[in-house]
Amino acid sequence: MTDEIQKVKIDIALNHAIIFVGTGVSIYTTNDEQDVFYWKGLLKDGLEGCYQSGWISDKEFEDFNNKFDNDTADIDDYLLAINRIKFCFKMESDEYPIWLREIVGKLSAKNPELIKAIGELGCPILTTNYDLLLEDILEKKPLTSNKYYINNIDDSLENLKNYILHVHEYFEESNSIILSSDNYNEIRENEFEQSKLRTLLETKTLLFIGYGAGMSDPSFSNLLKWIFHITDKKSLSIYKFIKSNKNKMFNQISDISFLENIKEIQFGNTFEDLLQFIKNLKSFTPLIHKSLSLTNKKENIREKYLNYLINEYGHVSIFGFSNININLPLQSVYVELKFDPTHPSIKAMKMLEINEEFKRKLLSPGFFNENERKQLNRAILETNASNPDIIYKDFMIDQWLNVLLNNKNIFTINEANAIKNKVNQLKQSILEKNNLKEAKQYQIQQVYYKFKHFIILGHPGSGKTTLSKWLIINMAKQCLGKKNMLFDNNCSIKNKIPILIPIWKYVDQLKENSNKQKQTLLQYIYENINTLNSTYFNDEERKELSSFIIESLLEGNILVIFEGLDEVPIHIDRSDLLKEINTLLERGIDYDIKTNKLIYSTYD
Repeated sequence: MTDEIQKVKIDIALNHAIIFVGTGVSIYTTNDEQDVFYWKGLLKDGLEGCYQSGWISDKEFEDFNNKFDNDTADIDDYLLAINRIKFCFKMESDEYPIWLREIVGKLSAKNPELIKAIGELGCPILTTNYDLLLEDILEKKPLTSNKYYINNIDDSLENLKNYILHVHEYFEESNSIILSSDNYNEIRENEFEQSKLRTLLETKTLLFIGYGAGMSDPSFSNLLKWIFHITDKKSLSIYKFIKSNKNKMFNQISDISFLENIKEIQFGNTFEDLLQFIKNLKSFTPLIHKSLSLTNKKENIREKYLNYLINEYGHVSIFGFSNININLPLQSVYVELKFDPTHPSIKAMKMLEINEEFKRKLLSPGFFNENERKQLNRAILETNASNPDIIYKDFMIDQWLNVLLNNKNIFTINEANAIKNKVNQLKQSILEKNNLKEAKQYQIQQVYYKFKHFIILGHPGSGKTTLSKWLIINMAKQCLGKKNMLFDNNCSIKNKIPILIPIWKYVDQLKENSNKQKQTLLQYIYENINTLNSTYFNDEERKELSSFIIESLLEGNILVIFEGLDEVPIHIDRSDLLKEINTLLERGIDYDIKTNKLIYSTYD
């Protein structure tokens, strides 16, 4: 999920995203003033009006209510109810707009923070909501899809940011408002109307905020059908932000073949979690905007850095008994090594990585609900355990979890079983994902293509440092478009900026600055630029290079090689160092505007 969040942040910063806002945002903004935001509430209100006016029978009214109250309604039932309401209200021409105005037009904002946070992302906003809360809070003009098409509105991104585009119209445009399946069929048949949005939707990342999980929101399911219809079912970049505790709302879901295109990102359990999540999405924006304004400088420093790597690591020195220094091209002495992923040392490091991943996901927002977390913390305290974080990691051991769950004063049998099942499912998924059964050996090129992370082990003089430098210079050549031994002409893997980190230097600086706040390995990577050859870069170039490395780290566009783990002094606790490395490898990276530093993301 971390990689997906990083991509969303970058797309927002680069103006490559469009936001669709659903009913959940209005519900939070009005402090759940009315349940008519939910389709169930809206339709029950409309059916009640039809029933009171004598337009539907007792049996029909009772059938609809039973399905809605018992959560047995499927999407077709909802659309049938909508069609019935529209038909009934048309019997009296003024009733339909009056009904919409009464239930939607009088809403007021109690919690405007979420809408403000969405507006601060700086993306064009489309909505399926019928209210004008977005316009009132963001001081933008409403735009119906009909007027957008026929009035020849400038559809540039910057101009669209001045409007809120109502895909389903809004309550003041009741004659054209889209509620029923017939309305959807009408707009799907209008090719001219579709053409205006087609290019926009095909080239941008679509972010859905305030819609239910899965396909349980009829607004969302119909909207998706429409989007994929006008884009000829092309593969689109779609992200939907959902609560962690997903509850199924429908018995039956219409078959939609393009669901694999939708990536769901969990933000937590509450709309307050969503608010913080949305605020966090703009963390890359100031940094990337600054970078874009310095494009030429960035390209120059990038090229200079890559050439520096080739010159710095492209040769090896050999000293003989005569103290004569023989300088040879690295390529001429490089001996191909092979990689074995089943080595015991790799398995040991993998288990450390697995334990850290397990603990991180266990402590992530939304894994345990609020009641479960309170119960567990109480059980931990009653065992006189001093560090709950360590205890949570030990849940990998069944016996320790059972000790806590056996506290009958805190957990019922059902509660204990629910927690145990949840933990076991997480454990199983992590262990399956990290399967190490494969026993074949790989050439280094194959390793690079196949594995995201790998470790090079060997005795002194076996070629570990030579291989590290070989990777650095060949990746640098690839980034410069030069012929190299790592990639062929048909390579489709994205180039990455290489960085060689002597890990023992990081340990030394920690020791030298032991009285200061600890510098993370992440910070050391981009601040380590200051240690590069002082004659090759001036002070201004070092600052530019540091900014370039920061941006590349945020984009996941870095090949980091840690060299010399075996050179770390024996008295240093290497397990802490390995944890630091694993944290860097597994956690997402975020940007703290206040401190102008990179930090680890709170979203996994």
